[in-house]
Amino acid sequence: MIRKPLSILLFLFAAAAIAAPPAGVVTTIAGTPGVAGYWDGPAADAMFTHPTWLDVVVGPTGAPSCDEGKSGEIFVVDRANQLVRRIAADGFVSTFTVRSHPLDFGSAFGGGVLVEQPGDGCGCGPYARGVLFSSTQSGQVVLASPDGTLAARDDWTPVIGGFVRPAGIARTKNNDLPFGATVLKRKVYVADGGDHTMRQIGWVLSFEACPQGKNVSILAGNPGHPGYADGAGSAALFNTPRGVATAPDGSVYVSDAGNQVIRKITPDGVVTTVAGTPGVAGSDDTHLNTPSGIDVDANGNVYVVDTFNHAVRMIGSDGKLITVAGQLGVSGFADGDAATAKFNAPVGLKVAPDGSLVIADTGNNVIRRLTLK
Repeated sequence: MIRKPLSILLFLFAAAAIAAPPAGVVTTIAGTPGVAGYWDGPAADAMFTHPTWLDVVVGPTGAPSCDEGKSGEIFVVDRANQLVRRIAADGFVSTFTVRSHPLDFGSAFGGGVLVEQPGDGCGCGPYARGVLFSSTQSGQVVLASPDGTLAARDDWTPVIGGFVRPAGIARTKNNDLPFGATVLKRKVYVADGGDHTMRQIGWVLSFEACPQGKNVSILAGNPGHPGYADGAGSAALFNTPRGVATAPDGSVYVSDAGNQVIRKITPDGVVTTVAGTPGVAGSDDTHLNTPSGIDVDANGNVYVVDTFNHAVRMIGSDGKLITVAGQLGVSGFADGDAATAKFNAPVGLKVAPDGSLVIADTGNNVIRRLTLK
């Protein structure tokens, strides 16, 4: 019998532990699997048609007591129904209507939604905790109040133009201070897929200290010039970016769908590629196939919806790309163990306050949850 030295055994054990994806369970939050339609009501009875992007409300964390956010509530772009749906913590689905300015989410992958987090809004009442939407076809980002009216805070415009076909929206992660104290440093980032750029919305404080979007600038990319190139600012090239997320360290992560890669933008504007093979779609640990929704957890792990691989992937702190749910290249519907669960062309993804992942399973017309163990 040949015995391996203890050091080798420990190395092999550590390597296996690093390579193994985290265990998890997939469940359905709302919608009728495989059935397209429109119906409000209890989770199991509700119906969606091609939901794409979503966001999850974070409850008050030191914000004023009048804060209207309900932790765990989910806003969903029900793209083919051209509606916004709201899923309560108990699973009840209702329709959120933006009045006075109809939204147009356009075709596949259209839309985008971002809920203002604790302290981001303006005082109490109807203008606290607004919701930002990408009106993709009209090239606008719209800020609505919780009651569905346009959030024209102190007469600043709630309809922000300057985009071509905006999709995913994200904000800087900094919950240590209320929005007003850091508004000039805080940014909202938008993936402008139609212009192949990453844009940012600058914010100002009105005379009543209400934060409101004022201008749109380019964070990275060359407008109207699709391509692939790492580099700083306009030297970097993107091809139909769709998803965007921010990390606790100030970095911005982008699902560069047309290039089949995930890009990282440092706080000083330098773009690098962190996962995938540029220009090559595939179904293994070095390839992606149309990455879309993306988010970053508190530990810096990057989660990505790999749309046409029908899976959820993760880029760990070691930089490796692994599959955490779904079966690469296999579409279908199945809840249960993450490794055997099935998705059908999912698009949106968000890390919830409890650390689970909420996923818009677009082809199955349902909203799913991945709880990692």
